Formats: sequence, structure tokens, C-alpha cells
Amino acid sequence: MKRPSDLRLPRPFKRRKLLWTGATLSVALVALPVADRMAASAAEERLADRIAGQQKSVVGSPEVSIDAFPFLLSSAEGTFPKVAVRADAVTGDGQPVQASLELREVSESGKGGYTAASADARFTVPLDSLSEGLGDGTSLSAEDGRLRIDRQIFGMPLTIHAELRLSGRTISMVPVAASFAGSRIDPSSPRITEAFKDRERTVPELPVGLVPTRVAVTDDGVVLYAGAKNVPLA
Repeated sequence: MKRPSDLRLPRPFKRRKLLWTGATLSVALVALPVADRMAASAAEERLADRIAGQQKSVVGSPEVSIDAFPFLLSSAEGTFPKVAVRADAVTGDGQPVQASLELREVSESGKGGYTAASADARFTVPLDSLSEGLGDGTSLSAEDGRLRIDRQIFGMPLTIHAELRLSGRTISMVPVAASFAGSRIDPSSPRITEAFKDRERTVPELPVGLVPTRVAVTDDGVVLYAGAKNVPLA
């Protein structure tokens, strides 16, 4: 009679056992990233709904991306390296705005709230939208980081290049070059100065305590940059 130590499983059975074990591990390895991504997507949707509910100027549902992998581990630790938000919004005077916000080192702060170590944002107003309030035949474009304004005066072209400058929360438009019918004219002449006198704009209160840092003119539009430190998030 064979002793228990002498009993051996048939080789085909061993192979089947190894195959089943390998298949089970493969399924687990595939399922873990899928479950992690599903959890991240659910969190992104909840955050998008919360932003849409809190920010009345937001149009539609924001796009939220949580940069954390594995997400479940970051969630358990209560810290996320980066959270990016993109949203379409509208200003109080009806101007469309494309907003993008990047939050870094987001961590739990107690009572269901979170705090971001820093936040950087961009708010872009398209040039074609800005030109609507400047009268018929007026067009805006970006040129060498400046705002180019073109219009017709008595059938002849007037072109003005203006710089946008930020002081505190006030954006001013300062003409730095001008031409009329192809000839250069003084951008500081009384008529041009008078036309730009009331073109200052005050930046409204920005979300999450963001403070304006600079303004730029790009092909996409006029861009306001803003930032903040130790940002509390509801």
C-alpha cells in the first residue's frame, strides 16, 4: 500500500489547476484597474454636479479629471495629486467664458471638506464675443500679444493696437500704436484717448478665493490668469 507521501496528482490535473489559478489572477489584475477607473469616474461626476450646483454662472456640466492612480488608494489616504476642472460659464453681462481650473495636492480637511495646496485658473473670453459691443464693422484679433482693433471710418481703415494691463482687479486697455488709411497716427491723440477712456473693466469675485495675476491676448481670446494658495473646497 502506498503511503500518503507517495500519492501524486496526475500531471494533467496539475496543469489544469495551474491554468485555473493563472486565469483567476489574470481576471483579478484586469478587474482591479477597471474598478479603480469606475470609482474615479463616479467621483468626477459627483464633483462636477457639486460645482454646477454651487457656481450659478456655469453652463451645463463641467468636465472634471482626478489625476490619481490608483484612485482607490488615494481616496483611502484622502489625498489627490491633481484635480482639473473645465467649464463653460457666462459673466454677469452675458459674455461667454471658458474656465479651466487646476487644483494641486487636494486633501481632506475634515467634516467632508477638502483643501487644495494651490490653485491655478484661466478664464478665456472669445474675441468675437468682445467685438459685439464695439459697433458695426469693428473686428478684434490678436497680434504680437496685443489686441488689434480694425474698423472703417468714412470708408477708410482705422487700426489700433492696444495692450491689456492688469492693476489689482482692474483691466485697462491702453492704445500703443495706430494708423488711419495706411498712415501712422499718434495713439495718445485726444480722440483715441477719449474712445478708450471708459474701456476699463473690474474683475468680479472669482470662485474659491482666486486672485487675478495677469491678463493676456491670445488667438483664443482675452485670457485672465488667477491663482490662490491653501484653497478651501466645500
